[in-house]
Amino acid sequence: MNYGDTPSILIDQISIKQSLLAHAPAWQLPKASAWYAAYDIALDWTIICLAVFAVYKIGWALTPIGLVAIGNRQRALGNLLHEASHGNLSRNRHLNDFFAHLLLAPPLLNSLPVYRELHARHHAWLGDTRRDPDLLPPLAREGDRWLRVYARYLAKLSLIRGSLAGHLIAGQPHYRQKLSIAAWWMATMSALFTVNAHLGATFLILWFGARITVFHAITTFREMTDHYGLKPGSIFTFTREIPDHGMLSTLVHPHHNGYHLTHHLFPAVPYHQLPELHARLMTLPAFSERAIVCPAYLGGQRSSVFDWGMRHG
Repeated sequence: MNYGDTPSILIDQISIKQSLLAHAPAWQLPKASAWYAAYDIALDWTIICLAVFAVYKIGWALTPIGLVAIGNRQRALGNLLHEASHGNLSRNRHLNDFFAHLLLAPPLLNSLPVYRELHARHHAWLGDTRRDPDLLPPLAREGDRWLRVYARYLAKLSLIRGSLAGHLIAGQPHYRQKLSIAAWWMATMSALFTVNAHLGATFLILWFGARITVFHAITTFREMTDHYGLKPGSIFTFTREIPDHGMLSTLVHPHHNGYHLTHHLFPAVPYHQLPELHARLMTLPAFSERAIVCPAYLGGQRSSVFDWGMRHG
């Protein structure tokens, strides 16, 4: 299903594209690379498998490390699923969706068609209190700092349920899509338990243990850094840009997911091209003078968490 973007969103996208082409007439929309996506998917799953095997082989004392590694790579796979919803994993739509159906959506208990539809609404109706499915309602109270607001969201039942059960929660996918997710899990776990029951049980415990802890914590923080506490009305006023910050970005925003403003302006640009496009856009006053660019996650008035709380009376 297609959704028409609101006028303010279209104006932002068209004006920036015009500024970019005026500055660099030869610029062309970057193309998706199936090889790049395949490498990143393989790397994410390799890290997950190594974490599971380490706990299985060495012992449950490694569980904290395993949960961090798996939860972080679950978030990474979720970001690649996000790219798949835009068709940004491959120029071939069938291959793009094959990656998502086999290795991204079902293990995360998601349905690609449901994700694609919900995310299309988010882009089209960004910040709309009635139609944006990703909009986080304000939870800040007088005197709150960012950490208290974040903790309040971590404890929000609907978000916990979403992190744990994905699209299996009632009222989202059609029963056939739920059946497809269940079939993936039945086939995968049957294969694992056939090879080694202890290994299969270890994977199952770590996978869902990571989802309800590390994955939930990272996903909630990431969702809040995208738009929370900002003013709806346009892409620029309601979206943060958080350039890569080394290891912290690898934890919170794997696969360059922090370039959220650039993504909303150019949703067809593949994730691995976003840092280069951001650097180009920063040379344009039409972008640099309007963009909310956060040089840090936690410290200072330009950090990603600065507008989350209510500091003053």
